[in-house]
Amino acid sequence: MTSTVSPTSVARYRVSLLVTPKPGLSLEEFHRYWAEHHVPLFRSLPIVKKNLLKYEQFHVDDAATQTTLAAFTGNAPMPYGGVAIFEAETLEKILEIFKDEDYLRIAVPDEEKFVDRSGFQLLAGHYSTTFNIE
Repeated sequence: MTSTVSPTSVARYRVSLLVTPKPGLSLEEFHRYWAEHHVPLFRSLPIVKKNLLKYEQFHVDDAATQTTLAAFTGNAPMPYGGVAIFEAETLEKILEIFKDEDYLRIAVPDEEKFVDRSGFQLLAGHYSTTFNIE
């Protein structure tokens, strides 16, 4: 599939990581741990401070998702509890984080406390804002 966005016109690159909660955790426990415990740890890593321009979390509202899916498509909800969005100047800067020694030694063991890493799905590319109403 070909991108309709010219890489030369985009100053930032994004990776969206669809995150599945660890089995046995409630969605509430997952959201709380991710936001309150994991973010400060992740943000403290030198490679994150050096390479990321922005990090966002999208927390799924399970009830709203089910209601919307029923009205819109009728499809069953996906198993994801959220989306981690990494933004940097280049894809390479994001990939450096996932290969970093501190990330592997500190962040990955923490992730294993609240996510099912085998359930990760990833999308890499550029956002294209077509309009914005303010």
